[in-house]
Amino acid sequence: MTTAISRLRDELTEHTRDEFRRDFGDVESDWVASAAEYFWNEAHQDARVADLYRWGFRPGTARVLDLAGGHGQFVFRALEAGFDAYGVEPDVWKLGFAARKLAVTGRPRAWSERLLRGVGEALPFADDTFDCVSSYQTLEHVQDPGAVLAEMVRVTRPGGGVHLRCPDYRSTFEAHYRLPWLPYFPRAVARAYLRAFSRPTRGLDSIQYVTAPRIRRWLSAIEKAEGCRLIVVNGDQVGFADAVRRAGLPDLVSDAFFLYRTWAFVGGAFRREASVNLFVRILSKESTNSRDAVSSPRVVGRQLPTGGVVQP
Repeated sequence: MTTAISRLRDELTEHTRDEFRRDFGDVESDWVASAAEYFWNEAHQDARVADLYRWGFRPGTARVLDLAGGHGQFVFRALEAGFDAYGVEPDVWKLGFAARKLAVTGRPRAWSERLLRGVGEALPFADDTFDCVSSYQTLEHVQDPGAVLAEMVRVTRPGGGVHLRCPDYRSTFEAHYRLPWLPYFPRAVARAYLRAFSRPTRGLDSIQYVTAPRIRRWLSAIEKAEGCRLIVVNGDQVGFADAVRRAGLPDLVSDAFFLYRTWAFVGGAFRREASVNLFVRILSKESTNSRDAVSSPRVVGRQLPTGGVVQP
């Protein structure tokens, strides 16, 4: 079993290196090793499970969806914590890898059925299926961020929520290329900039310049188009306020969040990416199915943008 795990981890390292080299250029061996360890080790997903608790979701009662499911780390960790967890992932290799990882680590093979092939623009689930849909470092890579957000809201029941974490391209650092960057870097100029560093532009072509204000505008458009009511909360601000309370400081200190963010942005200029951390509470929908009527995720046949059919 140890040999099987070692071989699978070596395969993950090779795949990670080849994928990033193809899209973003040569990467240092230490960075590849660190990224592969991140994709294998599930302990860091405890922070995401803690986020579920922060937003009021509890194991045994909450059904959650991860978009995209990647190598299965969050789904498996959430299942271990007692959540009814599912994931959607378009990469066939990653789905196969997750299934093989379950086999060599001795966990239920049926968990592989919790990861479905699909894309964010056409989620293979019925309306109001989930209590929480989370997306971590994904929205910047989809074809149509507005459509993905609309789908996330669609499959989330009223009273539930959508948790979004992604880069904010008002940033002065691009973490995929690991290069200093300009906010809203004009693409023609960015391509020339990347070529000057002998970097491929394929990765840039896969990136959407998402920002917190743009996400809020997309959500506002969804409210109008779908007749739903949403509340958008800054997750970083909530975390800052929680830290202030744990430290026993006056609540007034929470008002210093803007100064804290400004200090962090300036301190990380051209060295760290800025990020989005938003929680979207679904207050109501104009028309909705009964939550009790959905006893288990109901997979529906939706067309992929490429013309294929999402398969459960």
